[in-house]
Amino acid sequence: MTSSSVRTKGTTAALVALTAASCLQVVDPTANNISIVGASVDLGMSGSERAFAASVGTLALAAFILTTGALGDRLGRRKVMLVGLLVAGLGGVITAVAPSTTIFILGRAVTGLGIAASFGLSFALLREVMPGKIPKAVAFWLAGQTAAALVLGVVAGWMAGFGWRLGYLTMPIVAVIAFLMCMRGLPEAKADHVGKFDYPGLLAIAVSLVGLIYGLSNAATAGWGSASVLVPVAIGLVAMALFIWWEARVPDPAFPVKLFKDPELAGSVATGFSFNMWQAVVMIQLSMLWQYIYQYTPLQVSLGQLPLSVAMVIGATVAGRLLSKGIPASLNLIVGHVLLIGTMVMFGFSTTTSPYIFFAIPMIVGGFARMLNETTMGQYFVAKPPPALTGAMASSKTAIGQTSFALGTALSSTFLFGQYGRGIAEAFAEANVEPSQQGQFTGMIQQYISGGDMSDYDPQQVETVIAKASEVFVTSFNGTMFIIAGLLAVFAVISTLFFAKANRMRKAGLLVDGALTLDGRPEALVHDGTSSASDGSGATSTDADSPERTGDER
Repeated sequence: MTSSSVRTKGTTAALVALTAASCLQVVDPTANNISIVGASVDLGMSGSERAFAASVGTLALAAFILTTGALGDRLGRRKVMLVGLLVAGLGGVITAVAPSTTIFILGRAVTGLGIAASFGLSFALLREVMPGKIPKAVAFWLAGQTAAALVLGVVAGWMAGFGWRLGYLTMPIVAVIAFLMCMRGLPEAKADHVGKFDYPGLLAIAVSLVGLIYGLSNAATAGWGSASVLVPVAIGLVAMALFIWWEARVPDPAFPVKLFKDPELAGSVATGFSFNMWQAVVMIQLSMLWQYIYQYTPLQVSLGQLPLSVAMVIGATVAGRLLSKGIPASLNLIVGHVLLIGTMVMFGFSTTTSPYIFFAIPMIVGGFARMLNETTMGQYFVAKPPPALTGAMASSKTAIGQTSFALGTALSSTFLFGQYGRGIAEAFAEANVEPSQQGQFTGMIQQYISGGDMSDYDPQQVETVIAKASEVFVTSFNGTMFIIAGLLAVFAVISTLFFAKANRMRKAGLLVDGALTLDGRPEALVHDGTSSASDGSGATSTDADSPERTGDER
């Protein structure tokens, strides 16, 4: 066996291990969504306690995602990732054995902290495993975790069928398997030269992300004018402004905001908001339409969305090959944006009798386009940061994803139910329904949606009311799809303009591939391109990411 084939096998094993480490982030929401219902009943949670328990893992992930990335840059990305896997597993065990709501919430928070470290740093380590083939590495990582999500989602559901506690044990099992896989064959990497730990900056971004995600998550149920939305969102925006101001001035930033002067990174942020919002709308509002109007069961919804996941696997694989063959990133993104917007418009022509295939086609096309864009975007978050800050920068991609997903959910829910409420009011007015009857009809609609017993109502009246309510809901859904398509178009234009600027800069010789300095300039152009070039943080490009080659690296 040649040394080349051994190295290839070692690289593949390392990629598989990193993909396994990232799977915690995709299996945890599935296990939590399935198991939280049983947990809330057994532990006697109130409505507010259940809502907080359901989201605390995501909030913990958001609070610590950049901190764990910064710790990885300092202490070793592989080391912190491995600790994250153990912490996530511990959190799953605490949740599964929780005797009270307080312990349950603690377990979910610990799980979120562990995922923050394992997910973000598994992404950052792609740069060490395949430094010369980052697009392929990103594509493999994304396709692998999406494919694993299909299997692990079924496993989580199967285990939860025996009891909610077993459902939460899915996480520790996956964490242990990933930990064992990552123990061998992964290189260690950390910065040799770092300044003071940026406590103020990391605290500010933690407060910002928690405030924004928590506030936006409340918008769909409490309304945008609610204090539970306005207060946390306002705190989040103020903290974000302080974070940006601080990071642009501190000598040793935890997160170099000046990197986003690079047009490809700036355009990638707009791209991230676009495809994450698209996915939030499809996964949440489309599944709601299926259940409310077409009376799909939860199992049918899950099976119905399987083509989306398959298309995402294919999209990531194709995107990696296209980028490796030199297809311009800007072309990939334009195609991806057009397809995402087009599928959202297609959803906007739904009717109360649309067959499944009507939704399956745009789901497949959109899933492919989503990963075309994410793979193209992801390569920049791995390849462009200064070597000493790869962990923090890679982790920021997750922060962008969490925030934009929450924004997509909040906006689409607001648009849909706002239009639905107005539509129902207009229908009542047109039919001259008395106020006393309106409450009865509203209760009838809710009873029908929840699958309750309708025998107490007049069948003909039920048919009339439900038909009208269904028509109003579909009209509201269609209007929401058109509005979201418009928002995606705005992000597409922003992204396209930034990448057009990048193309002009490349032609002028002002932008090249490779790492940036802390102030956002290509390192290769700032210096003479030799191995001793500084990365802007006081370290050289040869020692800024001093790889401690541990384990069985082949």
